[in-house]
Amino acid sequence: MFWASGISRSQDQSPSTSGPNPNVGETVLVPKKTAPAPQPEAKKPEKINPSEVYTISTTTNLVNVDVMVVDGNGNPIPNLGKVNFKLSDDGVPQTITNFSTGEAPMTICMLIEFSNKWWGFLYLALEDSYEFVRVIEPKDWVAVVTFDMRPQILQDFTQNRYEVTQALDRLRLPGFSEINLYDALAFTIDRMKDTQGRKAILAVCTGYDTFSKLTYDQMLKIARTSDTAIYPLSILEFVTVRYGDSIDSLQARNALTTIAKYSGGQAYFPRFEGELPGIFQQIAAQLRMQYSLGFIPTNPSRDGKFHKLKIDLVDAQGNELKMVDQKGKKVKYRLVGREGYYAPKS
Repeated sequence: MFWASGISRSQDQSPSTSGPNPNVGETVLVPKKTAPAPQPEAKKPEKINPSEVYTISTTTNLVNVDVMVVDGNGNPIPNLGKVNFKLSDDGVPQTITNFSTGEAPMTICMLIEFSNKWWGFLYLALEDSYEFVRVIEPKDWVAVVTFDMRPQILQDFTQNRYEVTQALDRLRLPGFSEINLYDALAFTIDRMKDTQGRKAILAVCTGYDTFSKLTYDQMLKIARTSDTAIYPLSILEFVTVRYGDSIDSLQARNALTTIAKYSGGQAYFPRFEGELPGIFQQIAAQLRMQYSLGFIPTNPSRDGKFHKLKIDLVDAQGNELKMVDQKGKKVKYRLVGREGYYAPKS
């Protein structure tokens, strides 16, 4: 279960075998009390030879990192293997023990700025959110959260596109002019921490923050610690292209770019409506095609400090990987993933 929102899925929606579990509410009938079953006679404990007991040892030091490899246009590059990835932790090479790839459904929360600061921002946020619904596929899980002074869950994770649209249809009259972005991001990350699979937050927002309890630095630390990628989609660019940049707009753009980078996501700043379909298709493709790397750090210390990760692509000989397209032209690529992790503190 992602979070208890009290909203059930439609009756015609069949349950899925993967993804977040929906909240079914109190729908199970309570069985009538029956007489307790008779207790079996106690048996004498069997003698066990300690030399014949098998034990299983486990480790909790495994670090998982999701990495996207995209070309110069932001499109994912498939068909890479474990041998193509070179990973180091604070400059020390590590052995990749776990590796997986392939297409999978995306699990994404739409975090929508819903403030009465300016009606134009509200219109753009809704328009962008409705456009994103078009890229949702039947197996994808989507939730809807809005925020102004505080976040509000409108729709828990669902695979029903109609339920997502219904949640957006309820966004008509914002209550406050505050835009507490950092608090809303932290709220959403906290509720997605136990969600399995490839997950992300699509933050449809200006990048402004007016009244959050969290500071910008605290938000960056949370983004670094989390395994939930953040994809900010700015609704401010439509305004700046017409009226020009200001100090506030430049700061907002920088904040969204940095938050996305720290979380392993990517920020988008569309200036024209025609850019939206391509952006959303690209985000969906990235989330459905990722490379998952797992390693056990050679430094076992539990110091609670931040460890910087570096991932490179190499060929079978360990040299820098060079890729060419069908015409033999060199393909420029880049890796998108979180910059590191915080070690557990004992």
